[in-house]
Amino acid sequence: MINFLRGTLAEISKESIIIDVSGFGVEVYPTKALLASAVVGEEIKCRTYMQVSDAGIAMFGFANETERDFFMELLHVKTIGGKLAIMLMRYLDLARIVEAIKAGNVSALSVPGLGAKRAERICFELKSKVEKEFASIGAEISGGGAPSSFDSFVAEALAGLGFSHGECARAIAMAKAQADDDTSWTEETLLKAALGILQRR
Repeated sequence: MINFLRGTLAEISKESIIIDVSGFGVEVYPTKALLASAVVGEEIKCRTYMQVSDAGIAMFGFANETERDFFMELLHVKTIGGKLAIMLMRYLDLARIVEAIKAGNVSALSVPGLGAKRAERICFELKSKVEKEFASIGAEISGGGAPSSFDSFVAEALAGLGFSHGECARAIAMAKAQADDDTSWTEETLLKAALGILQRR
């Protein structure tokens, strides 16, 4: 299994991104959080899952290990394949999906290709799993929900330096996506990482 990819983002298309890994253009289907950190021409690192099926080979990309773990749980739901699972995570951030499943809010999982019956099945089959293993997922997930207090402080600090709110949000998301999964963020370290990304651009 290919655990992660690190390379230069070569292209962003409607459904996927292309990562140049040592001269090889690898097509990756990204989550919303990973896409938020994607900037053409800059380095990108993502956790991955490669699926081999009758339809061919597909590579799915995630901003962190938690996203990949949740994706694997979606694959255990009957009639939910890799493309449909990543579509859900492409349109909705992880925190919102988790909250919808916990609440049994089928309509909140409405994305292209996912009908009500499949959404109901996701809620039914994953509710207990989510409550046990993903209950702590909240706004701190990269690209998910409202910004954490750290994010808000850093965004305001960067905005004070003349960067737009959009640039600040993308830099913060990108800094988190490129960091190791066990990184312990403080306001200072997140500000330094995000500022470094903005200065390189």
